Amino acid sequence: MSLYPPDVEDDLAYEPVRGRARVLLTSALWPLFVGYAGVVSVLALVIATATRAHLTTAGVLTAAMPGWLATYQVPLTLGGHGFGALPLLPTLAMMLLIARVAGNAADRLAVVAVRETVPILVAITATHATAGLVLAEVTSNASGLAGFFVPAVVSGVAATLGLAARGCFHDLLGRFDDLVTRGLRAGLLGLVALLGAGALLVAFGLVTSWTTTERMFDLPGIGDGVGMFLLSTAYLPNAVVAGTSFAVGPGVSIGHLSATPLHFTNGPLPRVPLLAAFPESGAAWWPVVFLLPLGVGALVGWVLRDACEDPIARLRAVGGAAAVVALGCAGLGIAAGGRLAEGPFTPLSVHPWSLGIAVLLWIALPAATVAWWTGPRLVLAPSRSLLDDAIEAEAAAGDEADEDEDVQTQPAAEAEEPGEDPEPDEDQEPEAKAGDDEPEEPAQDGPDAEDPELNT
Repeated sequence: MSLYPPDVEDDLAYEPVRGRARVLLTSALWPLFVGYAGVVSVLALVIATATRAHLTTAGVLTAAMPGWLATYQVPLTLGGHGFGALPLLPTLAMMLLIARVAGNAADRLAVVAVRETVPILVAITATHATAGLVLAEVTSNASGLAGFFVPAVVSGVAATLGLAARGCFHDLLGRFDDLVTRGLRAGLLGLVALLGAGALLVAFGLVTSWTTTERMFDLPGIGDGVGMFLLSTAYLPNAVVAGTSFAVGPGVSIGHLSATPLHFTNGPLPRVPLLAAFPESGAAWWPVVFLLPLGVGALVGWVLRDACEDPIARLRAVGGAAAVVALGCAGLGIAAGGRLAEGPFTPLSVHPWSLGIAVLLWIALPAATVAWWTGPRLVLAPSRSLLDDAIEAEAAAGDEADEDEDVQTQPAAEAEEPGEDPEPDEDQEPEAKAGDDEPEEPAQDGPDAEDPELNT
């Protein structure tokens, strides 16, 4: 018997479904509103402090639409000029927000398996893809195809990272052996360390050219200085990726300017304070920077030195770690570069494919060497000589011959035991038994044989 009326039972039955839909809808829409509001706030700050800037509230809200697309790295077309080298800092901030929202949704829905993460991923990626397509078509500042797919990829990667951080993929990782898991973690560590090396080079360039940086901030109004500071800060991750590409070899190019550790070609640069870190000429000591990726590769190998006792098996983990670092750098290199209008500063490129190949080699070779020689090794038995094998084989053959001889002599020994009559041979005739007809006595020769009385 039910304790509730039928209408109350229906509400209780549908309450988990409603709660689940509410969580998914919130995780999908909340990053959109927060991201758009953040773009509007930054634009309002820049316009309010800039000189000779006159935009209404409606103008700010309209300008925030292509700004939202730029946050997701959607290539824009402004005034007939293409812009693809967009700042990475807003993108990383948006990805962090999406990852946090996806993780919170997983906690509220008590997600513990990979298949349970599918609704969260679908809700987030589909919502961002739809929003990007709508804004691209409304503003006409971006391709509809790019507006659909690029936000879907960015939001999907961010949501996946957020769910992985909450441990939602433990059952998937459990299907792989420990070497794969160790290689994945070492690869993430190597990626962070390599980007840290790139940041170190950027900091070194800014410190050595600090006077040039201060001169670029000397602008007519305070608003222009604030805008230049925000622009430099937004492009700081792009500069870190460029520094990483310089450290591993492919380098960076802006228009006609090209800088690698082994070659330098001068060219004009935009008057952005962050670009003061670029050198004005090459130097003979630049190849020393190759020690940075070499050290990162050795660090990865040191982390994996105890992954397995078999040195050959440890190379599997090293290969996985090198692949993770190479793919991460290549993806960041694609996002960090692009077109800068149609002037002499385009394109901005860190050569992402060459960057990925160079990183793969810089990580794999030192890491494999360190992991091979510094880790534990299997202790093998000493090798046997051919003479030892021959002696052992001869002894084994002798033992087999003795066993065969014992098997053949055993029945004869059993037959000779006392108290046992041997079995008759089928070829021999049986002996005469008692009671059978006795043979006649032979006749006696001589005189006694003729007279029996004389015998008595």
